[in-house]
Parts: sequence; structure tokens; C-alpha cells
Amino acid sequence: MKIFKDKKVIFLAIILVVFTIGYFVIVNKVSYAFSDNYDLEMAYDNTIKTIEECAVAYGKKYPDLFNEENIIYIKVQDLIDNDFLVANKDGNIQNPLKENETLNTNIIKIKKDQDNISVEVDS
Repeated sequence: MKIFKDKKVIFLAIILVVFTIGYFVIVNKVSYAFSDNYDLEMAYDNTIKTIEECAVAYGKKYPDLFNEENIIYIKVQDLIDNDFLVANKDGNIQNPLKENETLNTNIIKIKKDQDNISVEVDS
């Protein structure tokens, strides 16, 4: 009987080790699911989308810009200067991907086809 009891202890120890390892693996994966990881690429994409939406509003407000050509080019700074885009306290739109870089000098291509306005931001 002593051998049988020793096998039970070894078997229980193995089960305890397996469950402990499994517990730590699962807790590690689940804890990252609740963490607040802010994706910088997503922030950059959101910034570009905001610039595009502001450029569309700019194009709709000033239809006279398209009298000579269907395509115009402006800078992000033009949107800031005309109060279509709100900058930070320094007057800049920060690039989320690069800490010391701004998007103020990026070129925006605004194209008007009849009543539709499309926008591309040089990134």
C-alpha cells in the first residue's frame, strides 16, 4: 500500500504543477486583454481621418477655390489658420508616430467632381 500512496502524491504534485502553469499562462493572456494599450498607428489613422474630414468641410465652404481647376493643394496649417482644425497650445498637430514631428506641413489634395469632394493627405 505504501507504493500506491507515494504514486498518489506524485500524481497530485504533477497535477498541481500543470494547473499552476496553466493558471499563470491564462492570467497573463487575460490581463493583457484588460490593459489600456493605446495603439499609436490607430491614433495616427484617426488623426489623418480628422484632417481629411476637416479638408472636406473646407472644400465645401469655399467652392470658389475650384473655379479654375478641380484639384487644389493646401497644407494642414491652412486648415488650422482657417479654424477648421484645432491645434495644440503650440499651434501644431502632433504626429502620434513620431514624438518630435508635426503634421502641419503635410500636403492635402482636395479634388472636386461635380458635388463630390475627395481628399488625400500626404503622409
